[in-house]
Amino acid sequence: MTGKLVVITGLDGSGTSSIGDKLCALDPAGISFKTPSSPFEECRSQFDGKLREESPAAHYLFYLASVVYASEQIQRHLKTHNVYCVRYLIDTVVSHRVAGLAVDLEYETPHYSIRKPDMTLFLNINEGTRQARISARGKSELDMVLDNDLVRNSFLKEFARFSSDYHVIDNSSQSVDDAVLKAAKLLPWLKR
Repeated sequence: MTGKLVVITGLDGSGTSSIGDKLCALDPAGISFKTPSSPFEECRSQFDGKLREESPAAHYLFYLASVVYASEQIQRHLKTHNVYCVRYLIDTVVSHRVAGLAVDLEYETPHYSIRKPDMTLFLNINEGTRQARISARGKSELDMVLDNDLVRNSFLKEFARFSSDYHVIDNSSQSVDDAVLKAAKLLPWLKR
């Protein structure tokens, strides 16, 4: 078996983790994955905050390294499984473009190779629903940054730059299962 890599992305609070987990649960050959993964996740807090402000380039390279490493792990899983990955290269690029870096969505360079997704799903959500969901779970630091309309719109604008690389799934309904059904229709190997 050669598995498929499905990336689930969108603004924080758009339901990426919930939908990634539910899609994976529909797939007997599915593995759930999230970036940054270990060991990057454990030291992530040291690279966020002040370092991000002082050196956006160093911050970007940390997250880029985490995606390169995740890609190598994912490639091994794809020999026997489909992988449903929450957050990936597109998230690293978008976030750092918003921070002012002129980086691009490059999977192949002379320095590294990142496994390109077979499918990327961008979760669109209306702001009222997103706010209700993140308020219910508790707001993270990034959630609070995205409360700023200009910053949130900058993220959406940067995601839109790559719209030819993903399918939009609306997750504004009261039931996350509605979005899962929409996404599953794009993934013919899933049982529905």
